[in-house]
Amino acid sequence: MAGKRKGDRPPPPGLAPKDASEPGEPSASARRAVAEVIELQRRIFERQRRIIESREAHPTPGFRRYRSEYLRAVDNYMSESGFGALSDAMAAARIAYVADYHTLALAQKTFVKIVESVMRQVENLCLVLEFVHERHQRHLDRYLAGELREDAFLKAIRYKESWPYDIWPNFKPIFELAIENGFPVVAIDSDATLPLRDRDRRAASHIARAAAACPESTLLVLTGQMHVAPCHLPAAVDGAFAKLGMPAPERVVVYQNAEEIYWQLARAGREEVEVVKVDDESFCVNNTPPLVQQLSYLHWIQYDSDLLEYEEIESTVRSLIHGMARYLNLPVGRAAEEARVLMPGDLDLMDVLGSSGLDAAGKGRILTQIELEESACVPSLNLIYLATLSVNHAAEEASHYVKHVVSRGVEPAELRDAFYFHVLNEACGFFGSKVVNPKRKCDHEGRLRGIVARARQRDGRPTAAERAAEFSLQHLAWQGGGGRRAGSAKALADPAVLAAAAHMLGYILGDRLYYGLTNGDVQKNLVRWLFLAPLDKEREALDVYLYLSEKLRGVRIPTRI
Repeated sequence: MAGKRKGDRPPPPGLAPKDASEPGEPSASARRAVAEVIELQRRIFERQRRIIESREAHPTPGFRRYRSEYLRAVDNYMSESGFGALSDAMAAARIAYVADYHTLALAQKTFVKIVESVMRQVENLCLVLEFVHERHQRHLDRYLAGELREDAFLKAIRYKESWPYDIWPNFKPIFELAIENGFPVVAIDSDATLPLRDRDRRAASHIARAAAACPESTLLVLTGQMHVAPCHLPAAVDGAFAKLGMPAPERVVVYQNAEEIYWQLARAGREEVEVVKVDDESFCVNNTPPLVQQLSYLHWIQYDSDLLEYEEIESTVRSLIHGMARYLNLPVGRAAEEARVLMPGDLDLMDVLGSSGLDAAGKGRILTQIELEESACVPSLNLIYLATLSVNHAAEEASHYVKHVVSRGVEPAELRDAFYFHVLNEACGFFGSKVVNPKRKCDHEGRLRGIVARARQRDGRPTAAERAAEFSLQHLAWQGGGGRRAGSAKALADPAVLAAAAHMLGYILGDRLYYGLTNGDVQKNLVRWLFLAPLDKEREALDVYLYLSEKLRGVRIPTRI
């Protein structure tokens, strides 16, 4: 999917474009739709960037200036190119600098592809990696020589202490390629608390010494994306060469997924272009939309679930739909193949919504969810939108989709009935995600009480989530036999509070349903019955909710850390 327009397959029924242009030329409405998506992506991108930078240890304003220099280097491109031209340029250079986004597996896969291509054109290669700290070069050499097993190597380089996220599986193929072909590998990582320019200078000294020791080799350097800007590490390497009495090396810089370049290509309807030439000595490889690249990092710091491979999102979600249907023996037919899966990087989002037949309010609700970085299932469009690479979200939305396909329930018009309709749909979604990831957690009463207590201690109007937490606590007390009735139309008049409360109560019920099943307190047929129930008649959803809540009241929820 990788941010493409998916022109290689016809749109689902009812989503065909309404205006036509010359073959190969995007229509005016298509160009407007792409512009709207890009603007939406930019807002989300900037919000995510601020979160990421708040987690970094780089001091300011040095970091800001360093980042600005990188952004200036990738604010435009010169021409479209191809992987063959990129490989030829690298093979002709003394040093090639390749940008890495450490948590994006496709970034390391691209480096492997580059190495395999260049090694067919040159006799000698030397790989230079930021993955290993400079002080562990001796352990790296022993591992390459077969003197250290993998587990001993990772322990010796203090892998778990050095990297807060598990990226070894992505880097392992690079080391296997080096071992198989006898390529030397140079470690250039250094203390993360050092200023970035100092880190460049330290890395440059190792690169220059490696070049002197391997005068016939082409050096392929894989390092963090901002380091490869010409005025950063490449300039430091030129200085290090000069100190050793060597002329500045011929170089090629390879960026990956620079956001401005991606959006420029997207606006021109050329986002499928794999490689562009940035300037006379630089290229940019485009394989992942910038938002998804960011998500690969954000998940490591915000989620405790496994991550999906971006290029396999659609096939994975369809597999989850089939898996949930088989697990509960539900008749989904060809519904999985009809499901359309989109992510923030997909530029045909506005085309889908524009051709959907939804009214302005319906489109607005979906766009609001997207901008709030929430995943969604839109049954009327056979659409699953994933805001993240999280397995939890994919499994939850796949379960929502299965629920719709087998029940064909339509949201009731009356507010209270609609609320419980959504609560039970959320319960099905959370249950499905627990089947895939049993370690997933939800907020039960203790956590909700904490949210309410902190809101009361703080000045100002409570947020929608805080008001939803208070509403949910009142509701749980009422359904347990105490407290006043909750669920009134007045309490749910705010759509944001309604949605958040439906999430909270639905997740709690779905969690209890999962543990009730795994503890042997309920049978799978009860879960199957819930998925099949339309829940769209008057009081049906409320009655089902109260029945399940009572039946699951005694279910033991494991203690969480």
